[in-house]
Amino acid sequence: MKYHLFQNKETEQLFANNKLATFSELWELESEWFEEPNQRRNGWSGVIKYSLTDDKGEAIPVFIKRQENHNHKTLLHPIKGVPTFRREYFNILRLQQKSVPTIEPLYYGERLVKGNAQSILITRSLEGYISFEELFELQKLPPADTIQKIMQTAGQTVRLMHNANYRHGALFPKHFFTRYSDNEVDVRLIDLEKLKWLPFKNRLSFNDLSRVIRRRPAGSRDEFNILIDAYLSYGEDLSNSSLARKLKALSQRINH
Repeated sequence: MKYHLFQNKETEQLFANNKLATFSELWELESEWFEEPNQRRNGWSGVIKYSLTDDKGEAIPVFIKRQENHNHKTLLHPIKGVPTFRREYFNILRLQQKSVPTIEPLYYGERLVKGNAQSILITRSLEGYISFEELFELQKLPPADTIQKIMQTAGQTVRLMHNANYRHGALFPKHFFTRYSDNEVDVRLIDLEKLKWLPFKNRLSFNDLSRVIRRRPAGSRDEFNILIDAYLSYGEDLSNSSLARKLKALSQRINH
């Protein structure tokens, strides 16, 4: 067993109480697919949603992601590669270390069985959150001041990530998740498989933010401009930078 990592002792006990203490028990757990397995070359990767039960009898919804021979090649592993979940797990930890809001990892495990690389990544479900894609599909948006807080928080969150020299690599509206009320807003970044440390902040900033602009939902230009403005003004003011000019020009060219 190369990896068998629980978040902490309390989490390990929680899984043990649910008879899911071992990699084999997690691997063999039967449940309907939340996302049908994605076939890739000689491997596959799929997701189920499952509810653990804590010692008070309350449900803890989690996502259990399992894959076999679903690898990506690296400089250190140019032939066989390493499981994509390994990269995602450690990327989650990297953002947590930089205080960038993201998902909560509960477990990562990895083993080799008859030459097949198997891995499991378990994260706590973001219950009560919706993606920006879902947000802008609502028949009625939240009040204008709430939307402003959501988009400002999103912009500041991306800036925190970029200040640490990390590029998301797939920063689309569906990868922003938010939960909001009249008094509080929270925004998390998900899908960190392609997260990468890069030395040049301007390049990584435009790479990520241009994806946000190009993929913004129809009719949401003003709202996503709030996100961009919040990003540029958070910390060191970049409002008059070449980055700001390029983003503004791109936003004007996009017809939605």
